[in-house]
Amino acid sequence: MPQDRTLSILCTFAGFYRPEDGGYGGAMTYSQTGSVPDMPGLVQPSGEIDISAAPTFDPSVYNATVDITFSLAGDCTLQQGGAVPVAWSPEMSNDPAGQPAMLLMEEDRVTPASTNEVEAGWVPGSNNSQIVVDDKDETKNYYFRPAIVVPALNNYYISCDPPIVNRTGGGK
Repeated sequence: MPQDRTLSILCTFAGFYRPEDGGYGGAMTYSQTGSVPDMPGLVQPSGEIDISAAPTFDPSVYNATVDITFSLAGDCTLQQGGAVPVAWSPEMSNDPAGQPAMLLMEEDRVTPASTNEVEAGWVPGSNNSQIVVDDKDETKNYYFRPAIVVPALNNYYISCDPPIVNRTGGGK
């Protein structure tokens, strides 16, 4: 039976204090750290993931599903100086009121999406989030807005922009 393909991405967060409003913000950069089978160059530093650019694969070994694992690194610089660690938001839902760690959105990048093509969840036993893209449709782009919390600031919530874009159109 064919197995899922996998893609590993390191999300590096650089948080900072915003004196103009007294809050915190940050920027996220993304880098591909591995894949099975080898699928180089799918991830851009901005967070665009182009699954449709993956090399052709042997369908007797791999299916069209791609399990994407996001690992978090980085920190947040506090108002008074010094840096503290960050973590994924502990929520993993697609409810914007629930402050999700990975909010799945439709093309307008605002409306939460409802789809059977994509699932989000925690990697068991770790602080990594995982998105599973089952590329049945092969025509849609999915947008994910990752979010982190700063535990040292009473789990201050920061939604990261721009969202990750997963392009699946024209699948392999």
